Amino acid sequence: MALARRLAFVAFVAFVAFACASFVAVEAFESRSATAALERANATNALATLKARALALERAIDSKATAMWEVVLENFTPFAIAGPLTFAYHEVVYFGAWTPWLLMDRFKRFEKWKIQPEKTASKEMVWKCLKKLLKSHALIQLPMQLLFHFVAPYFGFSLALPLPKSRSLLWQIPTFFVIEDFYFYWIHRALHHKSVYRYVHKVHHEHTHPFGIAAEYAHPLETFFLGIGTLLGPLFFAKHMVTLWVWLFFRLLETVEDHSGYDVPWNPTNFIPFWGGAVHHDFHHKTFAGPYSSVFTWCDWMFGTDKLFRAQQRALREGKESAAYPAVFRGAPNERALRSRAATKVD
Repeated sequence: MALARRLAFVAFVAFVAFACASFVAVEAFESRSATAALERANATNALATLKARALALERAIDSKATAMWEVVLENFTPFAIAGPLTFAYHEVVYFGAWTPWLLMDRFKRFEKWKIQPEKTASKEMVWKCLKKLLKSHALIQLPMQLLFHFVAPYFGFSLALPLPKSRSLLWQIPTFFVIEDFYFYWIHRALHHKSVYRYVHKVHHEHTHPFGIAAEYAHPLETFFLGIGTLLGPLFFAKHMVTLWVWLFFRLLETVEDHSGYDVPWNPTNFIPFWGGAVHHDFHHKTFAGPYSSVFTWCDWMFGTDKLFRAQQRALREGKESAAYPAVFRGAPNERALRSRAATKVD
């Protein structure tokens, strides 16, 4: 009888303990569920807020762009917009993009980021480049842009309102860069063939240590054929002059940077995967060999034309190469900095 009471008591205690534990577990579960539901609601609200702000920003940008484009349409003919106005826009962006690099050439403190610090373009060289460049722009690029006015309608290109949504630029500009880069790689590589190099592309390679405005210093045939690559993306995927203007802005910044002669650590393009930058193209001007791409590193990597460049970069990095290459290869010290570092170690 006593044993039965004890067993009953133990069973009762166990039941109470189980009930308490179950109650606590249920409370904890409900609390966690409520917390998770609140977090999901907060996340949903945050996303909704972010989306609303993005849409508001897009509307503001589209509204401003539309108002500005209305002014353009009211004051210029379609021929003037496609020709002289686009030409003037090109000149302002191109020479404006060169200005920061030109100023850096005037101060010694930036020399540590110069890719070829022992070499600097003389005033005579820059002046010669500038004169030939302006002549080329006036006699080659301006006629091409005038011709574009007559050709564009056949491709469905438009100047009319409404403008494309600004959000479209988020995928269009990267797409244009990919198309232009692939086209440029093969045309540029062909221009280095011994049968045509000395007649056409040698003009561009007069500058073994390039500077910003040397980007468009080229033979008229090269200007024409490489210019086609710049138009391919907009003709296939955009078909509006405003989109072309935005694309030209980024394309001109890129090509001037490529020829700037500097690899600066604060450059925003350092955060773009596979972006070759000035260090990639400067090596090409120095050696007359690959790499041949205009923007990215992957074409030269895929087709095996970056071996000398990679060997040089490994030497500057004490034999190391990024495991993520061709996605990462920026910011190596120049040869002068490497010698200085080696001398410091010896001392």
